[in-house]
Amino acid sequence: MDQNQENSLPSWVDLHVHTCYSDGLLTPGQMVERAKREGLSAIGIADHDTIDGILEAVAVGKTLQIEVIPAVELSTQFNGKDVHILGYFIDISSPSLTEYLEKFRKERHHRAEKMIRNLNRSGIHISIEEVEKKARGQCIGRPHLAEVLVEKGYVRTIQEAFQHYIGYGSEAYEEKYQISPEEAISLVVKAQGLSFLAHPGVGISESTLFHFVKLGLDGIEVVHPFLFEDRQKFLKDIAKRYNLLMSGGSDCHGGRDGIFFIGRYKVPYAYLDEIRRAYQKRWGQFPSLSF
Repeated sequence: MDQNQENSLPSWVDLHVHTCYSDGLLTPGQMVERAKREGLSAIGIADHDTIDGILEAVAVGKTLQIEVIPAVELSTQFNGKDVHILGYFIDISSPSLTEYLEKFRKERHHRAEKMIRNLNRSGIHISIEEVEKKARGQCIGRPHLAEVLVEKGYVRTIQEAFQHYIGYGSEAYEEKYQISPEEAISLVVKAQGLSFLAHPGVGISESTLFHFVKLGLDGIEVVHPFLFEDRQKFLKDIAKRYNLLMSGGSDCHGGRDGIFFIGRYKVPYAYLDEIRRAYQKRWGQFPSLSF
């Protein structure tokens, strides 16, 4: 193989990144540009419970020759624990998916209003209008509340806002609206996508993984900043045992903690190839917005 042929081959991919449409800092276009600088050939835009950033990312991706996988990370709860289900190659015009995401958006707004009332009762005076301004029309999340707390001088950093005011166990904290993994997998199916379990840490047992497989799970994330080498090996063995697809990514939120993870975690293009083949076998033609 000559040098030109070698350089033309797809390189690494990152199938799990977030943008400002959920809790990331970068716009979808900026995230694609970052992927280009890091030498990636494809990224999966997998914002939390929203698909609003996908079209922008796809448009920039076509210009920069970076493949953008339409994806979403759905928030669920199982046995009292947060479980995230990734949907890949989803049809973003799916009525079932769009209706659910709109309901989720309204529930998040209602949750923010309750947390703001809790903060006000504690002498921390912020308003829903200030939070909405930070969200810029996107689905409201706790990071937007944190940004207002920093701006108004109640805390110095986003991390401090979570630690003292809006994190789990704080007086202002309110539980978020979530569905079950089974419901999330069903939504991905209705959107003609493939479902994956995101960052299955040590708290997820093999029996729990098998339960999700019986619900129709297609794959698991085996490369992630939270997954150390021994856990990655365990998950890859599980994937082979249960004939599951494998995915992975940096879970990059755009340097919110001062660190850009995109490009630091090597996910083989072969993983995306396998996902693509499985998609074509099940659904046939890809969503028109991807390429």
